[in-house]
Amino acid sequence: MSNEASRSIDLSALNEDSPFHRLLGLTVSRATPGEVEVVMPYSDRLLANTTSPYIHGGAIATLIDVAGNFAVIAAIDRDIPTIDLRVDYLRPVRKGALRAVGRTVKVGRRLGIADVEVFDEDGQIVAIGRGLFSTV
Repeated sequence: MSNEASRSIDLSALNEDSPFHRLLGLTVSRATPGEVEVVMPYSDRLLANTTSPYIHGGAIATLIDVAGNFAVIAAIDRDIPTIDLRVDYLRPVRKGALRAVGRTVKVGRRLGIADVEVFDEDGQIVAIGRGLFSTV
């Protein structure tokens, strides 16, 4: 993960501090101000049910939320809460790690907006999302 010396928030440490992030195996693979990449490894525990070969949408939504949140955090250098999240599922994901790239769209005094794209191991986009975050 690239990290500038002047930055005080460590996104990898913030990620590791969350038991839920650890449960999902999330890792921050790249971070620059306003843009991050978060990876979620495949696990059978992520399947929608025992008869479905698809990863549950809630796991993908969480990945989008974290990537968007961390993109805004990387831009303003402090932890912030999510206000709203929109997710569009573009194709089902059967197996393999997922990679989310979050980019800030606008960061203001009160609100930050980030767009997120989620890719499968073949590099195909499988979901997109937009998060609204409080920057107060």
